[in-house]
Amino acid sequence: MESWFLLQTKPRQEIRAIENLERQGVVSFCPQISVEKLSRGKRVQAQEVLFPGYLFISFNYETITSTTIRSTRGVSHFVSTSGTPVQVPQQLIDGLKARVANGGVETPTNMPKSGDKLEILEGPFRGLDAIFSQPDGTSRAIVLINLLNQQVKATLPFASLNVVDKAESNQSKERSS
Repeated sequence: MESWFLLQTKPRQEIRAIENLERQGVVSFCPQISVEKLSRGKRVQAQEVLFPGYLFISFNYETITSTTIRSTRGVSHFVSTSGTPVQVPQQLIDGLKARVANGGVETPTNMPKSGDKLEILEGPFRGLDAIFSQPDGTSRAIVLINLLNQQVKATLPFASLNVVDKAESNQSKERSS
């Protein structure tokens, strides 16, 4: 009889654990999501594990022992309560698999896009509106600020900026096209 269980893996070794478990005939499931990140100042789509450090496994505990699984490279231990491994309901696994099959689970990004209207929350330009130009590393942004009827470039931390309204800025872009 096969059941689903939750395993904790060693840090960032989910894929290694999956490969080694599948060699032993253990079915593994590690849902991944698509996230938008900054890499060298550019936005890139990357796949990340939805539950870092954990994966779901299904195995016949009459033919494969839990000791064999625990000693697999990349695996740390079973998630358990009172010494008994936690059994995961089949409905949860089916639901996660369905979401991953439908293009994956996407996480919304709060990173502004070029042309988005921003409000400056702190610093010498506090209270002024700005237009997002591009990221400047992972924690700063290059923005355009309207000073004395001229657009001036400034580099500000993302923490001091707030997107006013993405929909509003997208509509104004469409009208100007």
